[in-house]
Amino acid sequence: AVYRRPFAEEGEARRPTLSWPRQIPLDGEPADMVEIAGDYANWMSQNELPKLFVNAEPGAILIGAQREFCRRWKNQTEITVKGSHFLQEDSPHEIGQAVANWRKGWKK
Repeated sequence: AVYRRPFAEEGEARRPTLSWPRQIPLDGEPADMVEIAGDYANWMSQNELPKLFVNAEPGAILIGAQREFCRRWKNQTEITVKGSHFLQEDSPHEIGQAVANWRKGWKK
């Protein structure tokens, strides 16, 4: 029911499901989104905020060079769970436990 909610009504209620995929940066387009994603990636790689990287095995989206880039971020803990695209569905309990354990480790 939760996943179908954006599709429940026709028309404008569905616009985010159309707009969001059009904003995913692919092959340098759309240029504004490529710039935003690049700026964000650089900021994430340099800041000292605590980060939890939930890696997927075998994975599907964040693999190869992109995964290795993320692994180099500062102040990061990495866990690996079974999954490919929808990790929250493939390994919900493992991810929940990892988030709880990771949060306990934050300095106050």
